[in-house]
Amino acid sequence: MNVRPAESTDRERIRAIARDSLRSSYSLSPEQIETMLEEEFDDASLADLLDDAETAVLVVEEEVDGTETVRGFITVEIGTKATIRWLHVDPAARGGGIATALLERVRERFAEKPIAACILDEAVEGGEFLEGFGLEQGDHERILIGGEEFAVIVYTAGQSTETSTEPTVTVPEVVAVDGGDRPVDHDDSVPGSMAPFFTVYSADDEEDAYGYFCSQCGGTNVSTDGQDRLECGNCGNVHLADEWDDAYL
Repeated sequence: MNVRPAESTDRERIRAIARDSLRSSYSLSPEQIETMLEEEFDDASLADLLDDAETAVLVVEEEVDGTETVRGFITVEIGTKATIRWLHVDPAARGGGIATALLERVRERFAEKPIAACILDEAVEGGEFLEGFGLEQGDHERILIGGEEFAVIVYTAGQSTETSTEPTVTVPEVVAVDGGDRPVDHDDSVPGSMAPFFTVYSADDEEDAYGYFCSQCGGTNVSTDGQDRLECGNCGNVHLADEWDDAYL
């Protein structure tokens, strides 16, 4: 997976991802979706967006059938805050951490600025994804696209934004679980609402994942579900599933 700045040659792929994502993720009419595509993602609008010094556009590439293919993108308005305006992932590639990679890169690139995001009401499930990164639901606003008003929810940096990327406790090399010493992979972590989770392996060869170490409380009582959601049973630290890699305005 490669995260990089978008280029002019990415416009067609960005437009296709936006179209497929809007159609699969929103309870919008076909006419409303076409309005958004024409106003925000036509060729001229995308060219202007890529040339705008106050907007950052990043894409994620993955190898598909031997060819590097753009699988998702994010647009960020740069001001006193770094405000996410659009985040779309190819529906065929959801669940692979693409939105997570994009948001983490935004936080790295604009570490000196608070992060915010605006989400269409029709995509409120995306709010749970953002909350997993320490963003909190705030105001409700309305925006105008193609002469039609759309309701949005604004998310802003909450108190957990900083702590969700840094361990609160020391991450050990091994942990004692079920009568055995299990190695902890310091290079394999996922963000949590309070602090990251680190993968725990069955043996030193690090082939079979055994569970997770919560770096908020130092425990291994971490449950998972079929949607890759993690929750620490000791302190309540949580990682929300990457299935919300759909689309945010």
